[in-house]
Parts: sequence; C-alpha cells; structure tokens
Amino acid sequence: MDEQGHPIVRAEVVADNTLFYNTNVIGYTDASGTYRLDIRQPVGTWHVTATMTLNYEGQTIPIDLVPESDEVLAGTVGGVRNFSFKPAATQYGNLGLVNIRTGIGFYGDPGEMTVTLKSVGTLADGSSNKTIAAKPVQSGDGYIIKNVMYGTYLATVSYQGQDLFVRKAVSSGPDATYGKSFTGGFWRDFYALRPTMFLEVSDVECPPILQRCQDQ
Repeated sequence: MDEQGHPIVRAEVVADNTLFYNTNVIGYTDASGTYRLDIRQPVGTWHVTATMTLNYEGQTIPIDLVPESDEVLAGTVGGVRNFSFKPAATQYGNLGLVNIRTGIGFYGDPGEMTVTLKSVGTLADGSSNKTIAAKPVQSGDGYIIKNVMYGTYLATVSYQGQDLFVRKAVSSGPDATYGKSFTGGFWRDFYALRPTMFLEVSDVECPPILQRCQDQ
C-alpha cells in the first residue's frame, strides 16, 4: 500500500533464500496490491523485499518499499509480509538525496545549515505544493537530506541567520554561478547510485580565491 492506503500494482516482491546463493522467488502485486510466493523449495529461510518504480525525467527509478517486519520466513511455515511506500528510516532513505557541499573559503558547519526546498510543479509521485525545511545530516557521502520526492525544487540555504549563496555542484565541466537560490532537480554525478541534487554553498557570491570570478 501507499501512505494513503491505496494498493500498489506491479510492485516486485523477491524472496531470497538465505542458505543457497542466488536462489530467489519473484512475484508481482496484483490490482489489489496482494501477492503470493511459493517458498517451500528449496528448504530454508527466506528474506523478503519489495520494490516499486517511479518515472522521473525519462528515468525509471526503483524505490525500496518499507517492510512491516524484516524477519526471515521459514519456507515450511510461510507467513505474511506487508510493505508500504513511505520514507525509509535507513541512513540514506529510499527516495531522492540532496547533497550539500561547501565552497572554497567557507568553513561553516553544514549540519547547522537549514535547507529549504519548495516544489515547482508536479513531483514524481503526482504531489505538488510541498515545502521541506531540514538540516543536513552527516553520512559516508558527506552531508545529506534524505527522502526527498523526485522533482523540481527551488532551494535556499541559511546559516546562523544568514542567507547563503548556492549553486549546482558538478564533478567536471564549467562551474555554475552562485545565486540566492537554485532551481532544479536530481541528476547522477560524483558516482551517485541514484539521482541526487548536489548543491554547493558559500557565504559570498564570489569567493576571493576564485580569480575567474574576480575577473568578471
């Protein structure tokens, strides 16, 4: 089901045998959101997961559904495993990520920043008029905001009562210019495994160390 209790059709459900390598049973939910898998053979216990897909900017993005229980099932006994489409409590969540990077010469703590995201148009799940205000949390990939629905947002960043300058961060190619806000979506860069919004912030529009900026 989704967060409103509506059935999710064609969600892929996978039972993975915990004893035998690469031994899976795969099924799909029907129009009522239900499924049935036969896990009697081979003998053992099974870990069940489920995913659905979102269409965003011509991409089909798999989304992990959140299990009601993550315990394994004994194939000789079976059981019920329900899943929901909602933000996951895992370190990186299961939706879009916003990755915050600091510009040259700025040494503020990203964890103390407030990032405000206002949706522009319709998001990938069909919702609109969404506003998120959150502080980035540290992860193995830097400071992130997790579980942001894919779509276009107007992003602004503040720090200790000061509005920061923000721009799109890229791993190669020409740098974008800083502005009071950034409007855009999610893309793959910096070896990201899923589309991510990479933002770079600074307390000045043109850092003194950037000669290119000073020459303009």
